[in-house]
Amino acid sequence: MTANWIRTHCSRFDHGGCGMKVRVLDGRVVEIRPDSTDPFSRGWSCVKGMAAIERLYGARRLTRPLKRRGVRGGGKWEPVSWDEALDLLTVRFKDTIARFGPEGIAFAQGAPRGLEFFLLLRLANLLNTPNTAAAQHICHMPREQMAMVTCGFFPVADLDGPSRCALVWGSNPLNTNEEGVLGGNLMRCILGGAALIVVDPLRTELAQRADVWLRVRPGTDDLLALGFLHLVIEENLYDRDFVRDWTTGFDDLRKAVKPYSPERVSRGTWISKEELVRAVRLYSESKPALIQWGNAIEHSINSSQTCRSLVLLMALTGNLEVPGGNIRARAPELQKLSEFICLDRFPDRSQKLINRRYGLIPRLLTVPNWMLVQAILDQSPYPVRGLYAQGTNPLVSCASSDKVFRALSRLDFLAVADIVMTPTAAMADLVLPAATHLEFNDIGHYGLPHGIVFARPKAVEPRCECRADMKILNEWGRRMGFEPFFPDDPEQILDELLAPSGLDYRGFVEKGMLRGRKTYRTYEEKGFTTPGGKVECRSSLLEKWGHNPLPSATDPVPLSGDFPFLLTSSKPKNFFHSGYRHLDMLRARHPGPRTLIHPETARALGIKEGDSVRVVTASGSMVQEVLLSGGIDPRVVYADYGWWFPEEEEKDLFGRRKSNINCLTTFDGPFDPVLGTTQMRALPCRIEKCVQGE
Repeated sequence: MTANWIRTHCSRFDHGGCGMKVRVLDGRVVEIRPDSTDPFSRGWSCVKGMAAIERLYGARRLTRPLKRRGVRGGGKWEPVSWDEALDLLTVRFKDTIARFGPEGIAFAQGAPRGLEFFLLLRLANLLNTPNTAAAQHICHMPREQMAMVTCGFFPVADLDGPSRCALVWGSNPLNTNEEGVLGGNLMRCILGGAALIVVDPLRTELAQRADVWLRVRPGTDDLLALGFLHLVIEENLYDRDFVRDWTTGFDDLRKAVKPYSPERVSRGTWISKEELVRAVRLYSESKPALIQWGNAIEHSINSSQTCRSLVLLMALTGNLEVPGGNIRARAPELQKLSEFICLDRFPDRSQKLINRRYGLIPRLLTVPNWMLVQAILDQSPYPVRGLYAQGTNPLVSCASSDKVFRALSRLDFLAVADIVMTPTAAMADLVLPAATHLEFNDIGHYGLPHGIVFARPKAVEPRCECRADMKILNEWGRRMGFEPFFPDDPEQILDELLAPSGLDYRGFVEKGMLRGRKTYRTYEEKGFTTPGGKVECRSSLLEKWGHNPLPSATDPVPLSGDFPFLLTSSKPKNFFHSGYRHLDMLRARHPGPRTLIHPETARALGIKEGDSVRVVTASGSMVQEVLLSGGIDPRVVYADYGWWFPEEEEKDLFGRRKSNINCLTTFDGPFDPVLGTTQMRALPCRIEKCVQGE
């Protein structure tokens, strides 16, 4: 018996980055440990990464391609060979293109694990289909795109620098990690002496450590951010030299934020004026200071202006591109993303995106998933009849779950690649068994603005007939007639991407990671990469595209009537989005869906901890179990996101409606006019105690 240790990096079905050591014995993974020698994670890891063995060998793993028999969603399948599966996929997509044009097909992607998302975009661009749907409108793109139009780059928190204050806004890296930010790195910054301000409706572990905890009313981040800017300007807390030399439109911004007084902001956000002023002064007077922002601020219909305001806050206080502030992370030398995805092969792509129908900015790589759902239902602006989805479970993870169900039911053909049978996969005509990240070579964190990529070499061969998404796409792309762009050996793709660095994949694995050169104050030589060459307080690009060029916010509507509470959501730390509910190791830690309710609220409603309650909004209802928490406002209800039940019947789509918070969301109402964000949190609701057995 022979055993060896392999160093790789986690993916968590996401970009990932924690170093891990994998022990392989006779071709089987037998042990996983955090890698204490990894220069990025330095021994930090979470339980999700340590559950990779069960994910690899679990009984629910898909191991063969399956073709539907009988009615869609009926749970009857016929195993087929890979050749049969890929031939079916190719024939159905070619037929759809012949009948409806390239707009008749669509692709969908969940949170990317590595290169598979960008290879999917390559295939879409070669086919000239503009329909690649994803969740970018509610995940990272509001921050990235609003930073680009404001200062020309995505400002990354310099957690290794000499920061004196960390403002953590809508982010909880100790539980979830953010793109490019690990909880361990944030803790080292705080333990190194940085003051801590936390903006979060829930008293998290970070909030308990904070010097100032701002328990913001869910959905009012825009108002709070404008309140910060108001005080920074009115109290002369801004960096006068930087504002004079490196900003444009400051006087317009001063006028725009004037109405957002501490009194108004306090009323709307449920934060006392005293705490607001204290937080603003602490952040502004600490030199340097950083902002670590999270996905939560991107879940409202004013997400674009919230993100714009926070970039301006970094800039006005002199914390852009300084050590310990928010910096420009230089990418390592790699193949350009536009080249990798063959963007030049589809020159009129932006003109054909469904996004244009809704007036969104022309810079998004993907279609907001709800817009594709609506296009399928309406068959407008063109018929969409075929869909390929990988690493995504939209029946649970997308807004308005019942609409998603109707849209999937209306398709002529649906193919899904995943690791286990999910509610979405159960609706498919063809299901393809995907490999886990321990079963194929990959590169993590490519295409993201954090200046770092990770080597993710495989530890073992794929189980049974499972295949990496990259291999599936590569073989499918060749069948679709694009052999020059999809090589005989998909491993060549890795070498081509790395070629500008002077490394091949084997050399990259020996290094483990590549990081771009760290630089500061580059604007002093080259200016900012905005149309005006400076930080634009008044955005010329937003103005050009027909959107409000200055930050703005709205006052929330008071709670009353049938919906006296405010519903928000959390992602349980033991899972990732809707993933991992099939893993016993993680379900033991978090057996079922929970809704946090304040003890005062529970007493008033006659509810005890452990009771089942029905949470109701204007759009629908669901049932979860009550967990009492004094760490939230009595007017707020905190429900688990991402629930379905792999242990239940497939013909019932694994109970996808029972506890799914997206049965309570909708995209029928207003949306962010810049990026298409719908209201995913801060939903008026009521709570009803369930009768026994319900």
